[in-house]
Amino acid sequence: GSPEEFIRRNREALESEYVSSNLHHWIDLVFGYKQRGKPAVEAANIFYYLTYEGAVDLETMEDDLQRAAIEDQIANFGQTPIQIFRKKHPRRGPPIPIAHPLYFAPDSISLTSVVCNTNQYSSALLYVSLMDSSIVIVNEDLNLSVKMWLTTQLQSGGNFTFSGSQQDPFFGVGSDILSPRKIGIPVPENVELGAQCFATMQTPSENFLISCGNWENSFQVISLSDGRLVQSIRQHKDVVSCVAVTSDGNILATGSYDTTVMVWEVFRGKTTEKRIRNSQSELPRKNYVIIETPCHILCGHDDIITCLYVSHELDVIISGSKDGTCVFHTLREGRYVRSLRHPSGSPITKLVVSQRGQIVIYADDDLSLHLYSINGKYLAASESNGRLNAVQLSRCGEFLVCAGDQGQIVVRSMDTLEVVKKYQGVGKVMTSLAVTPEECFLAGTKDGSLLVYSIENPQIRKTSHNKNTKSKLT
Repeated sequence: GSPEEFIRRNREALESEYVSSNLHHWIDLVFGYKQRGKPAVEAANIFYYLTYEGAVDLETMEDDLQRAAIEDQIANFGQTPIQIFRKKHPRRGPPIPIAHPLYFAPDSISLTSVVCNTNQYSSALLYVSLMDSSIVIVNEDLNLSVKMWLTTQLQSGGNFTFSGSQQDPFFGVGSDILSPRKIGIPVPENVELGAQCFATMQTPSENFLISCGNWENSFQVISLSDGRLVQSIRQHKDVVSCVAVTSDGNILATGSYDTTVMVWEVFRGKTTEKRIRNSQSELPRKNYVIIETPCHILCGHDDIITCLYVSHELDVIISGSKDGTCVFHTLREGRYVRSLRHPSGSPITKLVVSQRGQIVIYADDDLSLHLYSINGKYLAASESNGRLNAVQLSRCGEFLVCAGDQGQIVVRSMDTLEVVKKYQGVGKVMTSLAVTPEECFLAGTKDGSLLVYSIENPQIRKTSHNKNTKSKLT
């Protein structure tokens, strides 16, 4: 009785292990060696000769009546696809559960290490993000630091390579790449900083942190290599309240207290400043990361923009607001599409969107999660069981990962919002969260600690199991 459930079950079937392990047989029939000759006869895969590529050359045919008849034959019965493979197509290899632990083995994930707060982390971690092998951290005092994300490499056979002792976890936090340093400028008293005020952006030449929320109504572009301020752009008429970046790093969106959303293009080149008259030397080349004139200014809200999502793949910008609405615009044209309103009209605090177009909104006043389709259809709801300070999507897109005042990480299905797994913390409020490509969790706490949830060493787990003891990596 549900189109969404019908599509979900069909997708689940088509992406199942049974289909994956038999897909090569279908390829052999349609595009492969069983399309023609004796293998095709044995597989009962024979069609009328005119359907095969190269069976007839219409361009050299002089009989108009015969050519028309063949064209009608092709138009009505179709053509066999081009034969691509002449040999048997190999079978797809078995899945590697450790590569997608949330989907295959959620119980394999546990709290493996705690990076305790030091002087540099004297306050709550507002923002945690992962870029390549770097962990980007911003705390409540607006101190930025970048640490190494240590991982082992997954080989084609599914084995991990060990670089050191086998007592080490697979994943962990390494030394500083960028030592803590102050960023930003004073924040107005009425502005509450959060993860929505920061975003990371990757360009071919350098990685950047986008920061907003300051009193001068600007947003800032900060280099993650040395912490320098690269650009400060001021176009909004009030405080910039949130930022979002597309997955390819080509488009940036900003929301503001002035109720508008601005869309910015990322400039991928360099320009040279004009020469000073009578000067023998040219001024230093200046990097322009963001083109300083917005390509779209989007309206539709009556209050502060609180959260944003922007996607090239879906061609959409979705903005959540304190007025309790989500407004949809197209990314390329900036055209208004639709609006949806929070069921209780509460100010929208968090917004998460999957690549399949599933939209989850959360409001602190409501303490509930609400699931919509990208067409605005209301699909499901679930109580959050406490205030959520961070809501992220798993890298596979199948799960919603939540953390907040309860001090635990809760994983939910993106199809139903049902709880799949809970991971306990250390009794501290979680203020930020990042999900790594390996489906590890990095959770920042109110006292400035960083919790790492990852897969323990299987060899250690096997040894522990044999000894009937439990071991935990710290």
